[in-house]
Amino acid sequence: MAMERPMPPRSHDRNPLHRVAFGCGGGLVLVAGGVALAVLGIFPPLTRYALTITLILAGVILLGTSLVWLRSRPDRGQLLWTALLDAILAGAVVLAIAPIAALIKGFVELVTQSKNQSGGDWIAYAFAFTGLFLGAVFFAYAIKYYLSTLMVLITTLATGRNGNGNGNGHNGNGKQHAGLNRIANGNGNGFHIDLGYHPFVSVHVAAYNEKRVIERLLTALSQLEYPAYEVVLVDDSTDDSNLILDRWKAQPGFKILHRTSRQGYKGGALNEALKVMDPRTEYVVVFDADSVPFPDSIDRFLPHFYNVNGKNGNGNGDGNGNGHNHGEITRRESVAAVQSYQWHVLNKSESWLTEAVRAEYAGSYMIERPFQDAVGSLKMVAGTAYMIRADLLREIGWGHSLTEDWELTLKLYARGYKVAYTPWAETPAECVSTFSRLARQRMRWAEGHTFNVRKWFVPIMLSPFVTPLEKLEFLFDTTYYLQAGLFVIGSLAWLMSEIVFHTHVPGWTATLGWSLLFSNILALPLMNLGGLILEEAPLRDLQGVLGALVLSFALVPFQGWAAMKGLLSREEGPWFRTPKTGRITDEVHHLRRLHMLRRWLLGHRARVGEGPRSPARPSGAPTAHMRSRRSRRLGWVVVAAMTIALMAVAVGASRAPVTEAAGSTFFLYGTGAGPSLFDANVSNNTVRSQVFDATCAPACPAVWTSGVGAHPGVATPTASAQTIFAGTYSWQYWTTNAGANATVSWTFRYGDNVGCTTNPVTIAAFVNVPVLVGQAGTTVNVGTTVSNVNVPAGKFICLSISRTGGGPVTLRYGNNNNQRTNFTTPSVIFIPEYGAALLGLALVIPMATKLWTGRRRRTRVTA
Repeated sequence: MAMERPMPPRSHDRNPLHRVAFGCGGGLVLVAGGVALAVLGIFPPLTRYALTITLILAGVILLGTSLVWLRSRPDRGQLLWTALLDAILAGAVVLAIAPIAALIKGFVELVTQSKNQSGGDWIAYAFAFTGLFLGAVFFAYAIKYYLSTLMVLITTLATGRNGNGNGNGHNGNGKQHAGLNRIANGNGNGFHIDLGYHPFVSVHVAAYNEKRVIERLLTALSQLEYPAYEVVLVDDSTDDSNLILDRWKAQPGFKILHRTSRQGYKGGALNEALKVMDPRTEYVVVFDADSVPFPDSIDRFLPHFYNVNGKNGNGNGDGNGNGHNHGEITRRESVAAVQSYQWHVLNKSESWLTEAVRAEYAGSYMIERPFQDAVGSLKMVAGTAYMIRADLLREIGWGHSLTEDWELTLKLYARGYKVAYTPWAETPAECVSTFSRLARQRMRWAEGHTFNVRKWFVPIMLSPFVTPLEKLEFLFDTTYYLQAGLFVIGSLAWLMSEIVFHTHVPGWTATLGWSLLFSNILALPLMNLGGLILEEAPLRDLQGVLGALVLSFALVPFQGWAAMKGLLSREEGPWFRTPKTGRITDEVHHLRRLHMLRRWLLGHRARVGEGPRSPARPSGAPTAHMRSRRSRRLGWVVVAAMTIALMAVAVGASRAPVTEAAGSTFFLYGTGAGPSLFDANVSNNTVRSQVFDATCAPACPAVWTSGVGAHPGVATPTASAQTIFAGTYSWQYWTTNAGANATVSWTFRYGDNVGCTTNPVTIAAFVNVPVLVGQAGTTVNVGTTVSNVNVPAGKFICLSISRTGGGPVTLRYGNNNNQRTNFTTPSVIFIPEYGAALLGLALVIPMATKLWTGRRRRTRVTA
């Protein structure tokens, strides 16, 4: 693939930022790893203790060295926040891959036990592995959504109290790193900068059969307050749009072009706009036809292409609300484009579906994208409501993909450029109003997205100008439109294994499986709810969270099919237009000042030696704001629910599984008809006897089945999976003085029925076990196994003994005269179940829906 010469590496991308990030972050990860080894007890004691001490010691040394070095630096505050954020991200990565690691471990254990598995068992395990593997893949996405929601919400709720310090601290390479609650001085709110002149801006629109909305857009563009701009509209329409557009051809500053073909789709139309735009153009803004930009939109984009360094050299700037910048203004050369909020609110009250679409976008643009911007991961140009440098656009040009915006994003990142994000140039737009239109739209996105992932995978992953974190984000994006399908298939497979087959992968419990399921289900709803809270949306908008959850499942077959088509097809297409209605159901004003979110967006962790910029806010903007108490309370409800749920999982994990290191001792029960049950409780029936000789009275083999309760007890299958470790079995028995010594075969197995005669699977088997006459509580080692065995839920466990030679010998068992014949297994993991601990998260949605049905509280705003 031909590529222009990429930008050279920038030296300030290396030390000292990465040094402290890897030092502090790596140290914390090593300490956490050592503690995890000690708690989980994965290895034998000697190995475990050695590894634990080594990891903790290495982590403390690395962390201490980094902190000592940090104290000597004047920029230690910025670097410390950087390190903490990186450490949290590293922990999230470890947590995201933990289920996969557990599955690999379980698979290895199952393979070692393959000789003990029946065909039916393998079918059940196939469902279990499929469910857990796909669930674990989706869990990586869920961790990202949980992490971004928690970090953004906690940071903004806990630190966004005064609403006055709003300096904007972008760094020089396009990655705007949040320093949690660290903010620059000044009152700049991020949408005005005085460059001494007005760069010429060309506004581009590609339209196709948009007669219902096109005049609304052109009217809004004619009212832009920026003094140096033009509008270039390229129309491919076959409807009556030309009758409307003809009236605008004579409008000063408007260029209306009509194409007779749709070659290249939207990208092809935008390429035509490039050809006729004013040669003075420095920046290009792209809007879709259903957009209604605010008059000050261009002014809100421009500041994000520049740095303003404080005049006193301390990087604080002096944005004091007087409309002037004090300090040196420099261009952020690595920033190619600035994406803003596609604010789908014009017709949000039209139906449950438009409410759902509105909530979905709130989560993405108020939580996910600010988080991406803060940590410096890959961010995409999203089709509309963005500004891009004209010189780069002339150089790169538009592609002809169904998702020309995603293709443009990958072209920019492969060359070393970045995309920045701001919510302050928000652009109202329509929500898709019918499900069929929404499905067609998402199918187009899914096909084009996956097609470009395949096309650009190697260039992005091999590019030296794409950072590791950006590559990780790109890997997340590879299956973005397949993730819902993975979730649905995985969930169904898990339910089959859990409810129908009662089968667990070795090392997995029902608690962990159900927790994985519910944590995946609730990740997106909680992010969407958090986005609406940060936006301080009206209470009635919260009901869209439930609709968005429904849509995420309903769109699965459509997105999955289109994504596979994009992955396998040689070419994309065709393009299906998403019809617009032109309806406006809600009055729209600028977003509130986003006092909560700005603490996250403007508290950037700057590169060393670079000061944050502090653009002045426009005259007349509020100087103080009292945030809605309702939004803050609701935000804390979300945080509290997530915290309680995670604590519940932690408590459950600390108690499940429980390893009985000394093994488990089981006592033998019996009836007049012969052996019956064994149980961990001491048998309380009268003494019973079993004669092992050639006739074997009363019956051979003698079989005891696992059970519970007082004699005679009840045979009981396993309530959940158990892992019986490799090791030594021992036997304590009583015999009479009459007869002769004998040898027996001793088999420990599980099966589907009492007596384990249906689908029996051997756990351990030993021959020539001696049974001596005249013994009173003699303990002998029966034998030793070399591999662990997993016993699924719903299975009966049995002990079977048959004579192989000698005798007769009379085995006595029961409670009389303390003749309690018993046997002891190696260590067994018994797994207590605590239900789906993450169900606590579900409390969030009922509470939210209850709020919007109640009376509305007035939001107080002071100027």
